[in-house]
Amino acid sequence: MVQRPLVSRILATMLALAWCHASAQDLLRASVSTAWNMPFGDVQGDRIHGGILFDLYKAIAQKAGLTLVPVVLPRKRIDGAVVNGEVDLRCYFNPKWTSTPDSYDWSKPLFPIQDVLFGHTGTAELRSVQDIERGTAISTVLGYSYPTLEPLLLRGDLKRDDSVDEEKVLLKMTADRTPYGVAKSIALDWYKRQVPHHQLAPWRLVIDSADVYCAVPRNTSIAAPRLLGAIEELRKSGRIDAILKAYR
Repeated sequence: MVQRPLVSRILATMLALAWCHASAQDLLRASVSTAWNMPFGDVQGDRIHGGILFDLYKAIAQKAGLTLVPVVLPRKRIDGAVVNGEVDLRCYFNPKWTSTPDSYDWSKPLFPIQDVLFGHTGTAELRSVQDIERGTAISTVLGYSYPTLEPLLLRGDLKRDDSVDEEKVLLKMTADRTPYGVAKSIALDWYKRQVPHHQLAPWRLVIDSADVYCAVPRNTSIAAPRLLGAIEELRKSGRIDAILKAYR
């Protein structure tokens, strides 16, 4: 005959396992890159404290009835986390930025972003990238691709001067380390507001543009329609536009 204390322990263990499983189903593990900076994300260590994408993730989680759990990783490790089933949602993403777009279910485009070429105070305004003097160094982000600049970089007409993220690019430009730099237009606007003595020229040249999407990995346990439906409701209601407006 099984002793009552043993039965109680077995039942308690089964209940605990069931609770953990149910809790796991209520979590939204959203990927966060340590390369993000404001206004996209205020990432410090292994936590994100604010920014456009943090607010977007919170809104999606609330709309879908889930608890947000940011998964903060170096940018190059996010793909592996997705493959290993450690991520349920990935935003600030685009089908063209991955070699495996078919491994995700995609939202509709959420908002556009632009890469802009800008200069330090005193640099002449550019009408085209072809106007840049041959051999000039451009402040860029390590690992980022700039389609319009790539032919000039491959030929050696221009040189990359890489930093780990856009904030470092902007700081480098303020210090006049290179005459030109590339950043997202939203990030450049944010930086200029936060750093009044930025020493950056008022002009900018749009060199590339893309749409931002969210994507649900197909190996996640959360049904894609649950998340994509929540995102679409936020998009149609104007909530995503409101989030963006708060940082402009």
